[in-house]
Amino acid sequence: MSVQGIPSQCRELTTIVVRNVPDSWEVQDLVSLLWWQGFSLDFNFAYVPLHISSEVALGYAVVNMVNQAKAQQFMGQIQGMRLPNQEKAFVVEWCRKIQGLDGMVDRYRSSRVMHPTIADRQRPMVFHNGMPVPFPGPNRNVNAPRLRPVHL
Repeated sequence: MSVQGIPSQCRELTTIVVRNVPDSWEVQDLVSLLWWQGFSLDFNFAYVPLHISSEVALGYAVVNMVNQAKAQQFMGQIQGMRLPNQEKAFVVEWCRKIQGLDGMVDRYRSSRVMHPTIADRQRPMVFHNGMPVPFPGPNRNVNAPRLRPVHL
């Protein structure tokens, strides 16, 4: 093991979890933050998990930067940042389970969130030079998500 429980076979840490994102956020809001902070060409994966039924953010986002230096720079810039009308400040940390673009794509390409019934705004996105590119297709059958009642 190396950094805080991250497997030592990871050559470079590039995948970050951003905690305390607003309930109203979607992936485009994360992309806007990256652009606003000057990282428009420095990330290749972005995702804000949403509750399938209510479309409310689950409180965190995942972003993969193009290299560890950019990841550390981004972490330094937004750690403790508080958006207007936001009670909680962002808390950023390395993703402990998966690192790198390939790992993120493998994790989500056959996930229920990629089922055709799920709206694009609820899906992870892949980028190249700041522009969205098609997400790689599934490598197995993608089951439909189970919709659960929402009690707001």
